[in-house]
Amino acid sequence: MLTADRLFYNEGIHAVGIQRIVAESRVTRVTLYRHFASKDDLISAYLDRRAAYDHRQVDGIIDAHPDEPRQALEELATALTRDDFAAVRRGCPFINASAEFTASHPVRVHALEIRRWVTERLEGLLQRLEHSDPRSTAEQLMMVRTGAVVSGALDANEHLNDDFLACWSKLIDDGLPRGAQARARSRGK
Repeated sequence: MLTADRLFYNEGIHAVGIQRIVAESRVTRVTLYRHFASKDDLISAYLDRRAAYDHRQVDGIIDAHPDEPRQALEELATALTRDDFAAVRRGCPFINASAEFTASHPVRVHALEIRRWVTERLEGLLQRLEHSDPRSTAEQLMMVRTGAVVSGALDANEHLNDDFLACWSKLIDDGLPRGAQARARSRGK
């Protein structure tokens, strides 16, 4: 699975054939097909593995801050800059996979599911902060995250982390009740 993950992410799903995966993973074709009945099953396992990482990361951060939704949101953003931007130099694996398949293909459905799940988790945190527009802001936070991942993959933005964190915080702060905005600003100084 690690070989398929590396090759699918680095080179693209369509560009990598089963024979290449067999050769580089040093397993027989029979062994591979014993675990994955088809290439589509292997692709699904690849995306499941990537989604499971996201689930663990997001839930772990939220669970670490059960009474501090703002802190959880900040830590989620920080985790992206600390972990994900460096790990996804070729962009988001779900977006990359989606680009290779039609809208009705299970790969696209899988990508949509993980993005919706993350967005729902962000929305829940924003609701707990009594944000004025948690649904729209959660969507915007996902857009900013996606844009930052693409920027990290394509641009030579030396300020990507700082720019991303500032935008993330502003989106959150702009919808908070006035007293919460003042507290957020004082924490940032």
